[in-house]
Amino acid sequence: RSLTSSTLRQLVCVEGVATKVSAIKPKVVKSVHYCEVTKQHTERDYIDSTDPQLGLPPIDADGREMIDRIINITPSVYPTKDKDGNLLETEFGLSEYKDHQTITLQEMPEKAPMGQLPRSVELVLDHDLVDRIKPGDRVMVVGVYRALAPAGTGQATSSGVFKTVVLVNNIQLLGRDTNQLTFSPQDIRMIKELGRRPDILSILGRSLSPSIHGHSVIKKALALQLLSGCEKNLKNGTHLRGDINILL
Repeated sequence: RSLTSSTLRQLVCVEGVATKVSAIKPKVVKSVHYCEVTKQHTERDYIDSTDPQLGLPPIDADGREMIDRIINITPSVYPTKDKDGNLLETEFGLSEYKDHQTITLQEMPEKAPMGQLPRSVELVLDHDLVDRIKPGDRVMVVGVYRALAPAGTGQATSSGVFKTVVLVNNIQLLGRDTNQLTFSPQDIRMIKELGRRPDILSILGRSLSPSIHGHSVIKKALALQLLSGCEKNLKNGTHLRGDINILL
């Protein structure tokens, strides 16, 4: 909600819930082309509006910045002919790609002002950051807030309105991860004592969403669904699954 034009090109930290996660797709970084006539290979680098190096000076082989040049957006069309008009074949096996994924991050409902819809922002993930977020995850993301140039010219747009995204640099999942739970001997002892009580279902029902008053039957049903039941294989070959469906 506080991402405005004053925060463009700045490092920002946003928290929210991932509502839409795209599939991981390869994005071309460098393409290699072969010419049958000249027997030569040619290379071409690709820079789009989501590249973090955009607008920065390139770095030479010695690691020094070339201050007299700036990295700009390159056309995304594959070259089919060289400068002499000879046909080129794309060597897909020699070309370089990077993993690319886009995610829609929505404002947490409890942090949205009363009576207003939660706002969302699009995240762009590359390389090893992909496949770290699942739909429904609550995450804290650090990245650069950037306005994307329109496709084609890479310059100004006719309406003057730009699409904005966050180029992600770091991801941190919020909340406890169930894979890393550690139980102390006292916790295990308490769990076993609760398991021996005849009213354990009522206790679990009261422990589920304690901020919501009443609805004890619904809470017990949800607790049973969370815990799942036992699969049964009858003598006549019938298989009864342990999962239950709930209609509220």
